[in-house]
Amino acid sequence: MKDRIIQIIEKEGLTAGKFAQLIGTQPSVISHILNGRNKPSMEIIQKILSTFREINPDWLILGVGGMSRSTQTAQTTLFGDMQQTESSMSKEINKPKTSQRISLKEVESFQNQKDDFLKNEKRIKKITVYFSDMTFEDFIPSDTAL
Repeated sequence: MKDRIIQIIEKEGLTAGKFAQLIGTQPSVISHILNGRNKPSMEIIQKILSTFREINPDWLILGVGGMSRSTQTAQTTLFGDMQQTESSMSKEINKPKTSQRISLKEVESFQNQKDDFLKNEKRIKKITVYFSDMTFEDFIPSDTAL
């Protein structure tokens, strides 16, 4: 993955420090990755992918496919082959969803669970704060604050 990060930096014409600044991390983090001392964390991978949205996640993580995302070709992903293009995926996203009906029995069950939780809920009766001068103070919540 180190080599693929180097390719991104070179493609974008950046220094390692500028790359670190763009993705929102410390230059030392990128330096350690590029020198092979550390492997990139999931957080760093996410920052790279969110900053450089044209980068193919499968290429970055697995070394599969091309560097850039392709909107017209099928891609192999972490979850297997995808035959959808971005345009067909957007149609799927914009498709109206069917409403899900909840039965009266389910509503009553939920209400009973909520009532049981509230009955068994622990409430604060008193908080005691001890000070460094060996004094203390009790705080007792009022019933209206609960």
